[in-house]
Amino acid sequence: MRTSNTFHLVSLGCPKNRVDSERILSTMAQAGFLHIDDPGQAGVIVINTCAFIESAVEESIDTILDHREDNREAFLVVAGCLPSRYGNSLEEPLPEVDLFLRPDQIDRLPAILAADAADGYSLGGETSAERRRILTTPGYAYLKIAEGCSRHCSYCTIPSIRGALHSSEVSELEGEARWLASMGVRELVLVAQDLTSYGLDRKERNGLPALLDRLTTIDGIRWIRLMYLHPNGIPKGLAAAINESPKILPYLDIPFQHVSPAVLRGMGRPWKGDATRKLVDGLRAAIPGLVLRTTFMVGFPGEGDEEYGELLEFVESYQIDRVGVFTYSPEEGTPALDLGDPVPQDVKEARAEEIHSVHARFLSNRNRERIGGVEPAIVEGVSAESDLLLQGRMWDQAPEVDGVLYVTAGRADAGEIYDVRITGSHGPDLFCELP
Repeated sequence: MRTSNTFHLVSLGCPKNRVDSERILSTMAQAGFLHIDDPGQAGVIVINTCAFIESAVEESIDTILDHREDNREAFLVVAGCLPSRYGNSLEEPLPEVDLFLRPDQIDRLPAILAADAADGYSLGGETSAERRRILTTPGYAYLKIAEGCSRHCSYCTIPSIRGALHSSEVSELEGEARWLASMGVRELVLVAQDLTSYGLDRKERNGLPALLDRLTTIDGIRWIRLMYLHPNGIPKGLAAAINESPKILPYLDIPFQHVSPAVLRGMGRPWKGDATRKLVDGLRAAIPGLVLRTTFMVGFPGEGDEEYGELLEFVESYQIDRVGVFTYSPEEGTPALDLGDPVPQDVKEARAEEIHSVHARFLSNRNRERIGGVEPAIVEGVSAESDLLLQGRMWDQAPEVDGVLYVTAGRADAGEIYDVRITGSHGPDLFCELP
């Protein structure tokens, strides 16, 4: 019988999962559970999983099995995308798991544990359905403004995992953002599976700019960063909102996936009239100093040498500021599965490496040109590389994906924003001193 009220949490996957993980932490803490770092000593282990692509599913399953092997007595909870994607079909192949929990069931977790444990736990407090979290990052927080996606990209599992688009209410998001600001958050990173479509499920065609207008009024919030914008239908008022508010960073994360019309058509994404180049040209003209981040997928069925050449030429000529690249993986339950997987894996990996190398050279040159300049940055705390350095991010570095900033001289409070002098660079990373 379990007698400990301790729990350990493992968070896998994207920032949207991070928000759910913080909700798990908050919900469990409010119910009287104590979080500990050692899974081997925990009475409950919660693994918040990712299942977006096959490799993520494999990582999630490996993590589940490893934690069960390390602690055979703990009550093992598997939350997140894995149970959302596969449902009850997981129970037979994963008998090691005591409970599968969908994201919409997070607030019920303590009650479920109490019902299962009977007299095994003494729960303090009540489970709250409010969108409150224990923050795991100094100075910044992810604000998830919508769940699910109503697009129909042929390779994507998100609609089957998270359902159709469901936008959160503006008043609810504003309230959460004000609470985050009161907790010391200076940077809000807005995330969703499809940020572009925020509000469309409620027939609001300019929902994202309207939300931004409310968020910019919050005292304490200095930066607002926009992540995961679908390239089709970006609101017309977005450029004006960015230009008019110093709080909204001129940084947009728009996953293009590809530029070849033939490949994009197969993906079920915007492809007519050289859509990607027109979008980039238009945004750069409308937003002075814009920094763009994107991701590309190589090896999708139909990507021959010619189609890949189009992508490579775009990367070389358009010099997108931040680029991620990954290889196509056929996924069960997606229309693209029927197209097969004709591009050999070694060809996919070679193409991904070439794209990465081309962009890395551009980024290294760009970072060297910034040396000597003074720009705003957020300091996050002591560096993971050395306790002699502080670590943070420049204004154009998103958390976890865009490199880091190392502070080599000066003092700063974790979570605050400062003007720093850039003194050096190494690949995607920068070095600075506080004036």
